[in-house]
Amino acid sequence: MLTLYSFPTPNGRKASILLEELGLTYAVHRVDLAAGENKRPDFLAISPITKIPALVEELPGGRVRRLFGSGAILLHFAERTGRLLPEDEDERAEAMSWFMLGVSDLGPTAIDMQRFAARAPDRIPHAIDLYKGELMRCYSALEDRLGVAEHLGGTIYSIADIACFPFIAAAAVAGGGLLDRFPNLKRWHDAMADRPAVRRGMAVPETAAPG
Repeated sequence: MLTLYSFPTPNGRKASILLEELGLTYAVHRVDLAAGENKRPDFLAISPITKIPALVEELPGGRVRRLFGSGAILLHFAERTGRLLPEDEDERAEAMSWFMLGVSDLGPTAIDMQRFAARAPDRIPHAIDLYKGELMRCYSALEDRLGVAEHLGGTIYSIADIACFPFIAAAAVAGGGLLDRFPNLKRWHDAMADRPAVRRGMAVPETAAPG
């Protein structure tokens, strides 16, 4: 039995897209961030840094395994199932590099950009320009890669694509004409958005009952 603790953010959607792509059965607990549910002791026992997504797996013999962070969840289940990672050693190395870009660069930079540009009580131009520049660096790298490969890892759809897509999807609907400026990124975004499992994963946890 798998229980995904999530909230409708790009990081949360990475985990639900993965589970949908793998066809795994899972329950969803929508974490009420506004109510501080992520800071309660029962959730801290699952995710020590209070962040979503997190996942609990009930195993035979009464054992319980926890995973917290989208990167850990994606990598664990890709390795465990033997899916969503290329078998070719060179493509696997490429996929892992883009997977880490999604986890360590694209995602955190997009979140920080949102914090400084939209949420901060005082606008700090230097910070906004810094994160905007870092985002453009990520977008440009993705654009170049997708100009020579169908997927980020190469020929095989992988966790690298899943790690990056929700943040590109969020940027695409935020205005600014992102996809108009990066045609290769647009081609990849549209193909990703058409995948049934991606559509289902992007709807989680809105479609899940709270609790």
